[in-house]
Amino acid sequence: MKEITDSPAPMNIPIIDISPLVGGHGDPGLVQRTVREIGDACRQVGFFYVKNHQVPQDHLDDVVSVMKDFFDLPEEEKMRIHIGRSDIFRGYTPLGRELTNDKHDWHECVDLGLDLGPDHPEVIAGDRLVGPNQWPEDQPEFKRVLERHWDLTVFLGRRITEGLAMSLGLERSFFAPHMSRSHSFMRLVNYPPYEKNEKESMLDGIGAHADYGFLTILLQDEIGGLEIKNSENEWVSAPIVRGTFLINIGSMIQRWTNDHYKATVHRVIPPEHGNRYSVPFFFEPNFDTVVVPIEKFCSKDNPSRYAPFHFGDHLESTFGTSYSDTMV
Repeated sequence: MKEITDSPAPMNIPIIDISPLVGGHGDPGLVQRTVREIGDACRQVGFFYVKNHQVPQDHLDDVVSVMKDFFDLPEEEKMRIHIGRSDIFRGYTPLGRELTNDKHDWHECVDLGLDLGPDHPEVIAGDRLVGPNQWPEDQPEFKRVLERHWDLTVFLGRRITEGLAMSLGLERSFFAPHMSRSHSFMRLVNYPPYEKNEKESMLDGIGAHADYGFLTILLQDEIGGLEIKNSENEWVSAPIVRGTFLINIGSMIQRWTNDHYKATVHRVIPPEHGNRYSVPFFFEPNFDTVVVPIEKFCSKDNPSRYAPFHFGDHLESTFGTSYSDTMV
């Protein structure tokens, strides 16, 4: 088991007090300090921890508890919500069936999104990638706890996004029109130790990648395993820090800022003993958002590096590739 620490993390991954942004009435000086720290982290690392985020610890404990209860179920029970039963990539993916860089990852997971019933106008209209989640039967706490986690994390994502905008010298609400109907996803992940003879055929818990979206808000249990590639092209551990979420920026921020902020490559190594549990929340733009480099980050000497980019099309393509072995 990797050590749980309350001390500052290595690789200069900062621990940022986010309370001036989430409290609603932050002192302007404290807000500006938090914003500067976010900007420094995005330029230098692409990752940062946030503390004092106002998500209650007893709720986070409940999230980990219901997640463990689900993954402890017999395989046939988990398969009742198999992702192949959903046409919008919601549900359970068995161990070793997801792909990164065309290789299988050593984890099992459950993917959830905004839960919309069949009578919702967006579902009736046939909007892409919207609809109901699959929930396990006879586990009402699973649904209750995770719906609350969705709401709390969306709020946190909006506040961090405001801080990101200000760190770029933009209006606090700059990204808000693009996030009014955030097409976010939440994932529950279990990384068990490798089984005998599996290590040769598998990649990592999750293979090396930069996140495809806007912002990832990660809740981790007590076992580490996340590694970040530093500027020397070395893998460096990002340990557990009590009472925090680990935040990283994704490719959409990199595109919007014309590489002023860059998404950082990372991976997960399965534990040697015990199981690693995590809940990444992918806080994303609206489905129909077209991401174009912001004018202030483009000039004659630094022209736009990216063509206009439809986020929803990208999302569908990414999911189709990652889950190509599961949708049967």
